[in-house]
Order: sequence, then structure tokens, then C-alpha cells
Amino acid sequence: MSTVLQEKQTSTRAWLEERFQESASDKPADHAYRQFRRDAYKQLQAMEFPTRRDEDWKYTSVNRILITPFQYGRLTPVSAAELAGTQIPGLDTIRLVFVNGNWDPSLSDMDHLPESCTLLPVEQAMEDTAIRNWIQAQSEYTGGTGQNAFLPMNLALGNHGIYLHIPKNETVNRPIHFIYFNTPGDQPHFSHPQIFLHAEQSSTVTIIEDHRALAGAGTCFTNAGVWVDLEANAQVHHYRLQQQNAESYQIHNTQVHQDRDSVYNSYVVDLGGRIIRNNLSTELDDSNTETHYYGVYLADGEQQMDNQTFIDHAMPHCQSNELYKGILSDRARGVFNGKVLVRQDAQKTNAFQQNSSLVLSNGAVMDAKPQLEIYADDVRCSHGATIGHLDESSVFYLRSRGIPEPQARLLLQQAFVGEVIHNMHLEPMIEYVDALIATKLNALTSVEQS
Repeated sequence: MSTVLQEKQTSTRAWLEERFQESASDKPADHAYRQFRRDAYKQLQAMEFPTRRDEDWKYTSVNRILITPFQYGRLTPVSAAELAGTQIPGLDTIRLVFVNGNWDPSLSDMDHLPESCTLLPVEQAMEDTAIRNWIQAQSEYTGGTGQNAFLPMNLALGNHGIYLHIPKNETVNRPIHFIYFNTPGDQPHFSHPQIFLHAEQSSTVTIIEDHRALAGAGTCFTNAGVWVDLEANAQVHHYRLQQQNAESYQIHNTQVHQDRDSVYNSYVVDLGGRIIRNNLSTELDDSNTETHYYGVYLADGEQQMDNQTFIDHAMPHCQSNELYKGILSDRARGVFNGKVLVRQDAQKTNAFQQNSSLVLSNGAVMDAKPQLEIYADDVRCSHGATIGHLDESSVFYLRSRGIPEPQARLLLQQAFVGEVIHNMHLEPMIEYVDALIATKLNALTSVEQS
């Protein structure tokens, strides 16, 4: 390691130590949660933060994050209008609100959560031995994209995580909407959101992660971790919307484990932020599972959006499907690195992976690396990546029908990402995300035309 890099790592560890001691002082030394975080911090100390020398991080530098001595964000007021801005038209939800990483029960509304379900702060949940053992087991799996120092950093420094348990045969009719606000402050601040979701046999639940920055929020870093455990025949629909500001950084680790006949659907929409990194891994540990990853990323200015996915087919008769699409303009950069592993016992696997992107300007860059690693011989697998520009003949055709050129380009871009969005299972979410994307695309098209 170079001297400069060593100095940066030392500086980073100094302020991390300060934050850890600050956060650990609010619990007795023998409290289970404090011990859990202490163990995670030891793991963090033993790991190096990724650099561009690491293959999976070669296109994304985290130096800007590591050299910034972030503080914990404070619980600050959020106006009624700002809260109303998170409402998804036509969709009634169970709402949990977090402000700068702090859970705000006064803004949350959990009245419609079924009584059979359990929703607790992680520190409280860990007072139960069975739950503590389950959380410990989930956090110890770091396969696939989870092999990075930001995951133990989340576990060591997070202090407002949520444990959510959906019991056997329970269907939660309303989506559970996790809203994470970054608000203005006088110094750079960070948060470490956590969701531990246990979906028991034949249960069904939808969760919506909604990460956003309010006007004037300044420099923020969100280091999120989500752990999802699906038992047999469970279904989890997992949405993640990201609308941070131009000074925000976000790293998001999601670790999923699926038992037989379960279905996991992931829908990722990235619109904001300065540097965004998504690490999504799923382990298929029994037969007849379904896994679907859908992602849209729209970037302009100097935004960078990096999607890393990993699906581990360990058992036969499983199906996975990935479809990611991005549009880049100005000096933005996109990265897609997706790997599908089909192990020797995973016969009769169906696995499909596709990433497509449009590059609207000479300064924008897209790097794509779809991967298949197959050790079984009776499978149907394919992968691909396309990087291109808008089809000018299609633009000309629409213009010949009387549609102005900016609108023609916008329509083609909307149709391009619409293939992804229309896989969402909730119609109000399709309409809501379509509107968000139209707003962002208007900005991209303006840059393209300037």
C-alpha cells in the first residue's frame, strides 16, 4: 500500500473510531446490541476499504467518502409539506420516517401493520435470544457483493435499525414505506440505515425504501444495509427509490437468502446523488425459487451510478432474471457489473441477465461487465450488454409526424426505460416512478440539446 493511501486509511480510521465510541456509549457494556456492534467494529478494523485496485471497484473511487470526517446527523424537524411530498398517489402505506438516520415515531404511521407482525428497533429486538441469533446469522453472510468494508461499517455504526418479522401465512396488504430524509446541517453527516426482514413460510410483503435529500441538505453519506430472509413460498417485493442531492454519497448493500418456492423481486430506481453504489446479492438455497432484479439509473452532471449484482444458483429448478437500463448525459458515468453463478447441483436453471444503456453526450461513460459462471450442464442461461445512442431514424420519424424534436427524444427515452418500470407489480408505483423519470429525463434532454 502506498504511503499516501496508508495516511488516508489512518485518517479515516481515526474519525471512525471517534464515531464508534460516540455511538457505543449509550448502552451498558453487557447489552447484546452493544456486543453485536463491537464484534462488527472488530471485523471492520480487520478489513481495508476498497480502492480502484480492487476489480469490483475499479471504476468507482470512494476516496471522497473516506476523507470526509462525517458526524452523526441530528433529528431535525420535517415540515408537513415535505412529508406530504413523499406520498405515492393512489397507494396507502404503512409509514416509517427517519431523519438523518434517526427514527421519528411522530412522523411515522404504523396503525395498519397487522398485529401478528413484529416491527422493532434492532437494539430492542436483540433482547430476544431467538431474534438475536437470527440477526447474527444474517449479518455473518457476506457472500457475493457483500464482501466490502462498508457492510461491517453499517453494522458497527448503525443505531436506528429496524427488525421486521412477517409470520407464517400472513399477507401485509399495505406496502411498508421506509422514508429516509437527509436534511440541512452545519457539517457533513452520515447515517447507517438497517432493515432486517424475516418473511416466514407463505408470507407476502412489499417494502419501499425511499432515500431523499431536502433542499440545502449539503454533503451527506448514506451507508445502508438490508438483509432479507425468505422462507419457503414467501414473496417479497422490494422497491428502492433514491433521490439524493448532488452532494450526497450512498452505498447500499442488500443481502438476500431464499428458501424453496420463494419469490424475491427487486426494483431499483436511481435518480440523484453524486456517487451511488448498489451491491445486491441473492443466495438461492433451495429449488423452485424465482429472483427478479429490475433497475433504472439516470445520471447527468458528474453523477456516478454503480450497480453490482450477484445471484448464486446453488440448487436445481430455479429461475433468475435481471434487467437494468440506464441513460447518461453530460459527464456522468454508469457502471454495471453483474455475475450469475450456477453451481454444479443447479441443474434446470434458467438465468437471464441484460444491461442496456443510452449515452446522450460525448462526455458520458458507461462500463458494463455481465458475467456467467456455469458449472452445470442442463441449464438455459444468457447475458448481454448494449451501449449506444438514440436511434436518429426514430427521432426523424417522430418529427415527421409533427412531434417537436425535444419531445421526440423524451418519448424515446421514456420508452427505453419503460420496459423496466412496467415490470413493477403495483400500478401506483409505475405511475409515480414514470412521473419522476419524466422530470429527470427533461433535465437530461436539456443538457443533450445545449
